[in-house]
Amino acid sequence: MPAVLALLAAASFGVADFLGGFASRRAPAVPVTVVSNLSGGAVAVALWLLFGGTWSAQAVILGLVGGLAGLVGLVLLYDALASGRFQIVSPVSAVTGAAVPVIAGIVFGDRPELLAVLGLLLTPPAIWLLASGGEEDEHGNAGGISARLVAQSFLAGAGFGVFFVFLDQTPDGAGAVPLIAARVASLAALVVISALRRTGLPARPAIGFAAGAGAVDMTANGFFLWATREGDLSVIGALTSLYPAGTVILAWLVLGERLSRPQRAGVAAALAAAVMLSV
Repeated sequence: MPAVLALLAAASFGVADFLGGFASRRAPAVPVTVVSNLSGGAVAVALWLLFGGTWSAQAVILGLVGGLAGLVGLVLLYDALASGRFQIVSPVSAVTGAAVPVIAGIVFGDRPELLAVLGLLLTPPAIWLLASGGEEDEHGNAGGISARLVAQSFLAGAGFGVFFVFLDQTPDGAGAVPLIAARVASLAALVVISALRRTGLPARPAIGFAAGAGAVDMTANGFFLWATREGDLSVIGALTSLYPAGTVILAWLVLGERLSRPQRAGVAAALAAAVMLSV
């Protein structure tokens, strides 16, 4: 059962990334993030009602700060996914998001397992392969991508990684409380940003995709929390780290995205690195 829940979380995260990126191709990233945060916040409250959780100053403060880091990651992710290179952006952000907690643990004195070290070493060549590929060939395989897109994907993953680090520091029994606090912080920041930039809600075609992205993303968090209650965190984390596979498959089936051979190797290496970093 825990493995099934972890795979459901992975599938949900993959679908959420795809929906968010699809919405960002039709509207700017900030309005899309506003809608996704609103729908995600509603689901977070539902998760709290379902799973419970103890309210404490530590849980709320860590959730608030982590939520701001996650917001930066989400805006950058949606903006990067707006380029249409789902099969590149999702693996790069995923492997970076998995690497940041490991690096933070090392800084704070942890001694990572050998697999985690190997995952860290595999990360740079995986990103290099994903960013390579040369010109499009006669089979329609995609060429290389810009340094800006790689940097955005990398920084998006770093934002998510910092969010995970703060969540990890929340008290036992906090449940969904940090998730609610994170949504409150991100929505407050988005209101300020939207007011300063005078941006409204996204166009109608993008609203449904954005709302779906937020709801599915928070549902994935629910599956993840449920799985951690039932099984071993290392196994659950490794299985959940497969989520970019869902985004890659959807981009291939729905959008017809293609990758060059080096980039396909990069996707495989990034998925392997994410799993190793989560064990």
